[in-house]
Formats: sequence, C-alpha cells, structure tokens
Amino acid sequence: MIHWISRSTLCSRILPAIAIALASAGTGHAASSAFGCSGLETNRQLAVVEGEKGFFYRVIADLRMEQQLSEHTADEVALLAEALEAGGTTLVFVPIPTKSLVLPQYLPDTAKSDYGFDYGVAKSAYDDVIKRLRDHGIATVDLLERLRKDAGDEAPFFQADFHWTSSGARVSAEEIAAAIRALPGADDLKKASFQTKPTTRLSIISTMRRLLQSGCKDALPLPQTQGYETVETGGENTTTDIFGNDASGGTVALVGTSYSDLPASNFAGFLSQALSTPVTNYSISGGNQFGSITSYLTSEAFQTNRPRFLIWENPIYNNLGKFGDAPLIELSAAARQSCRTIDGEKISHPGANVISVAIGEGEVSDSAVIYAFSGDAHSRRATLRFELSDGHQFESSILRADRMVSTGRFYFPVRYFAREAPQRINLEFDRLSADAVAVSVCSPKAR
Repeated sequence: MIHWISRSTLCSRILPAIAIALASAGTGHAASSAFGCSGLETNRQLAVVEGEKGFFYRVIADLRMEQQLSEHTADEVALLAEALEAGGTTLVFVPIPTKSLVLPQYLPDTAKSDYGFDYGVAKSAYDDVIKRLRDHGIATVDLLERLRKDAGDEAPFFQADFHWTSSGARVSAEEIAAAIRALPGADDLKKASFQTKPTTRLSIISTMRRLLQSGCKDALPLPQTQGYETVETGGENTTTDIFGNDASGGTVALVGTSYSDLPASNFAGFLSQALSTPVTNYSISGGNQFGSITSYLTSEAFQTNRPRFLIWENPIYNNLGKFGDAPLIELSAAARQSCRTIDGEKISHPGANVISVAIGEGEVSDSAVIYAFSGDAHSRRATLRFELSDGHQFESSILRADRMVSTGRFYFPVRYFAREAPQRINLEFDRLSADAVAVSVCSPKAR
C-alpha cells in the first residue's frame, strides 16, 4: 500500500446495503452450518457467509454490488494508458470479477435475504466498470463468462479462500492472451515455445481459511489445486529475477496482486503458454491496488527495458480511487518520463537526509510533478515540503510499504500550490546518497 499525506483526501463510499446488513447481523437465525461454524457473519476480522458445498463468501468484497470507479479515476487510468503508449507500451487492464459473480450457484439464501445481494444488480455494476474503462480507450479484459463456463472439472476459486485455482488462472490467461492477440503490436511479440505439464496437487497458505477455521468445529476444505509447471522449450532464455536485468527485452510484463503471485495457480506460466511469449511476472502479494505497478514503473528495469504489453491485474473490488488520484498521477509521470532535470548546482544539503532545491520562477507549473531520486534504491520514504506565500506549509509524503520493491524514486504532484510557492523546495528521505541524488520537474500529460 502507498500512504499519501496531503491536503486533500478522497474517501471511499460506504456500501449502504452491506453496511446496514452488518449493523443488523445476528438479529436473525443463521442457517445450519455444514462445518459447525458460528459467528462468521459478525467476525470483525473477516465477515463471511457460508454457502453450499463448502464455499465461503466475504461479505464486504464478494457480496458487494456497487463497484467504485468514478469518471475522474477512469480519466486518470486513461492518462496512464496514454503515457505508457507514448513510450511503446500498451496497458492491458484485467479486473478480476468477484467470487459471487463467478459462482453464484453456491450462495446461501441469506446472501439475498440478509444482505440484499442481487445477481442482476452486481452483474450490471461489473459490466458498467468494463464498459467505462473501454469507453476511455483502455484495453480491458472481461473474464466473467470464461470463468463461469469453462474452468473445467475444478472450480475457478477455492472454497474457503478468495483466490483462484489453477483452473481459474488457466482460463483467465487464455482469455487475456486472446485479447492481446487482437491488439496492434501483438504480431511483433517475440515468439517462444512452452510446455505446461501437471505436477502434484498443491496447497496454498490461506489466511482466510485460518480465520474461518477458528469459528468452525469441523475442518474446512483445504485450499488445494492441481499444480502445473510451465517451461520454455524453444527461444531465447528470458529468465528474470524481479526487477533484475532482462536480456530478452521484456516483451510482456505482468503486474498485479496475490492472484498473479500465487505459485500454485501458475498464472504467469499459463500466460506465457497462451501467448507463446515469455511473460515476466512482477506481481506482489499484499501490495493491493498499486504496490506492484508502482514498484515496477518506478524501477530502472522498466525505464531501461520497456515491455510491449503491460498486463495489470486487479480484483474489481480494489478501488483505484481509494487514495485519491496521487498514485495514478505518479504512475503517469513515471511512465511518460517527460521530465526536465534540475541542475545539481541548485541542490544543497542543509541537513541529514535532506536536500534543498532552488526553483526558477515559473519552472514548476500547477500540473507538474516533482521527481526525486534519493540516490539509494533502498529508500522507502520521501517528504516534499515548501512554504506557501501566505506562510502556510505544503507537505506531501510517500511511503513504500514493506512488501513493495523499493526503488528510491518518488513522484510528487504539486497541483495548484505551485503558484503559491517560493523558489525553494525541501525533500527529506529515510535514506540518501548525496552523490547520486537527482530532482526533476515532470509532466504526467503530453505537452
């Protein structure tokens, strides 16, 4: 997660039907549990409902009918797509549908009676997000029908966990590959041969199941799936460590959440097989909406070796506007790299891990972004400060969470405060290498 501290905060809306249901949960009589479970719907750590055949659904995430994508957020994602395309990379956005949309047949009656879940409403909200993204010119993959119909003998999602199984990952990879093959530039992808073979059945470490089990007498279904291994059988060797050097040129890159980072599901392997192209996986478990893509786009690996396609996987319930628009503006600035470097002679060092930067009059516009490189790739926190003409202080901080890959690179939107600022800004880092520090003024939009 990226924590932004600034003068403006965008708060996510509360889902009325679910909020009311949670407030009144426990007033009715819960249906009999097949596993001797009790209190699951009122569990403060993770409220769930128990469905049929051992399938459990999270109240907040899976029974959600309203998906949050404002026009402003859609505009910002479109700007990111444009910035990436300007550098030769096509963004392919993949919103994963909720478990209740994919597997409604196992939902309990209480999903409707107690929580007001209506499949038609939830489906319309999902379709609206897909349409809105596409209307903004963003290549967006709709996985719902394939996941509902073609997962095979194994369900596309685990019973007592929210992740997809290898079957769900496989059909999703095939759908994404089909969408990419229809896009300009697909014919230029580097070709390679892959072979995918089944291995043993694999288990995942499931925090969700562990939380549920504490409220159940009998053992819940284990989160197991058929394992697969995908190996390259022809073409150049393109094995890459995360954010390491990729001699292949990185034709396709994958960023996303734990869905993409789950070894047992073999998602990146299935993508490579379906595309006949090596897919480098930069996904991060626990990174939420922006952890993986921010780590990647601010890395030297991206700047020096951009992929032709960037697949961005995100569960549809991950609100891209949750932290305001600063994370998306940062991504657009990092992707476009339309920056003007400030001369090192204008940078001084007034204190430990602090630099002071002299700015010429009019050098920073209201739409500009200040790029700061601490000179130390292990740096995870940076704070921009300057005094406004009325004496008030502007302060904005960026913190890279522990699960993110640190790069030491930060992008700060200054917005309309630039016109009120004097000609000097201060930047403070948790780690600083004075010899390598760099500051630039960037634009997230085409000039």
